[in-house]
Amino acid sequence: MPPSSEPSRDGSSLLRSAPGLGVVALVLFVLFASLVAAVLFPLQLLDPAWQLRLAGALINTAPFPLLGLALLQVAAELGPHDPLLKNRAGACSQLAVAAALGFLLLLPLQTIAGLKTSRSLNTAQAARIQGAEAKLKALRYAVATAASNADLNKQLQKLEGPALGPADIAQPLPLLKAQVGSVLDQAALQISREREASQPRTRLQLLPDLLRNALASLALALGFGALARRPGSRRTVLQELQSGWRRSSFGGAGRRRRGSSGSGG
Repeated sequence: MPPSSEPSRDGSSLLRSAPGLGVVALVLFVLFASLVAAVLFPLQLLDPAWQLRLAGALINTAPFPLLGLALLQVAAELGPHDPLLKNRAGACSQLAVAAALGFLLLLPLQTIAGLKTSRSLNTAQAARIQGAEAKLKALRYAVATAASNADLNKQLQKLEGPALGPADIAQPLPLLKAQVGSVLDQAALQISREREASQPRTRLQLLPDLLRNALASLALALGFGALARRPGSRRTVLQELQSGWRRSSFGGAGRRRRGSSGSGG
């Protein structure tokens, strides 16, 4: 008698755990949505930097809904007579089809957005350094052509150059020009260091990040595809793709064999 009662107790405990697993799955879905919403708003659909942030958030947080979907399907199997769990698992399995396609679409999106962002950063960086060099050139010209201390101070204020105090303006003009020239030499050295330190990133330098994100997107697409089901289908999307690939492979091999036997005859 005791041995026969143990399986029933195990089965009943499994049935009681099914709703709990369903609740954990919902918690994981809500956690995913809250984390992505923090990056999603404000919407900037055409901004490559926003696209990269969104793609990174989706990849980093995707394990939550993937695990939640797996738990929900396990819960539906443990509680087959619970219509709420069954319907919820079916609906989420259908949504997983869109998730798998979405992560596949992230492959080209991340590549294009990454290249655009890198190009924009390189352009902005070059423009900033060129602007600083043009301003430095104008300041040097102002120092060289100033006819008096007051004129030099006026030109420096106009160009937003080094500020001169009363003690500086009281100096002889040649000494004042030498003092301002020394400050401009230090600024030129700083600009030169910034130019050397801010070399533009090439496409080869972006390749490791692009490959890592592409592999992550592909892995997540496969993961969701392994749990996704189209409406009315008993097999997952991944199983359907594998079956179609086998049929096409075997069909191609059969046609090649028939062709070779026909030519031999």
